[in-house]
Amino acid sequence: MLKGMVVRAGSGWGRVLVKRLIEENVEVVAYSSSQRKLETLQMNISSPLLRIVRGDVGNPDELLDAANGVNVIFCGVYLTYDDKPEKVHQMLEFVRSVSAAIGAKLVIVEGVYRPADVKESANVPCPNSMRIFSPELYGEAASNTLIHYALRKIVQGKSVKLPIDPSIRRDYLFVDDAARYAYELASTESAYGGNWHLCGNGSISQAELLDFAGSVVQVAPRFESIGRLQQRLLQWYEPKTRIELVNYERLGKDYGTTSMAYDGVSPTSYQEGIALTVKHMMDKYVAKESTGS
Repeated sequence: MLKGMVVRAGSGWGRVLVKRLIEENVEVVAYSSSQRKLETLQMNISSPLLRIVRGDVGNPDELLDAANGVNVIFCGVYLTYDDKPEKVHQMLEFVRSVSAAIGAKLVIVEGVYRPADVKESANVPCPNSMRIFSPELYGEAASNTLIHYALRKIVQGKSVKLPIDPSIRRDYLFVDDAARYAYELASTESAYGGNWHLCGNGSISQAELLDFAGSVVQVAPRFESIGRLQQRLLQWYEPKTRIELVNYERLGKDYGTTSMAYDGVSPTSYQEGIALTVKHMMDKYVAKESTGS
């Protein structure tokens, strides 16, 4: 891999992936619609291998210009709950057309937040592309997820209102490990043309993860169920919420497609990963509250 392009590089996942590629001595084009996020990325990663490009992911001409000379294009979708299916579908169509036009390989990393009613495109990628399915990500850069919300409440000393059953065991993946695994797969020629799913450190319940967080802040987690009235109000504001939560639970065990497992070497333990995440949150949220900002 000589030169990679990370689409949506301003996202948490995108930033971590850019950092990993730079560490692997890969020249990177970081593409995002947010100039502020790109400048922050460049400030945090001072390297001649990094080039930032501001552009609209919904503009194929801008994507094509930015991708000039790129060997591999990375794009992450549904790794958080705030993705809009219509925009994701359009973006993927443009990214696929650009990769085909310039002869670049394509790596799509897909998370557990894909709505159940979103139709999939071709299940088996073409020979120059791959789909990588990821468990729910956690870590410093993985925000806008259910586990991130719960961890933040614990750090802030507040009760955690869980819209899902916290005893259900599922796989989780430290975001830095996910970036490393994506790079390793993208660097393996034989991995293209197939579907892969990344493996974390084994099944664990959200309650167990939050207990790890509580041990770091030295406060036992307090859970609070969402009442029926709150659920109805939530679904009134977001009618698709219930469907998405049901799909979220399903994708915790079944990725909905034929895929091959990828077990990375030396994954971060849940205890270590949660401790790193919580300590960062303490620096961020506790300091913000103490200053009143």
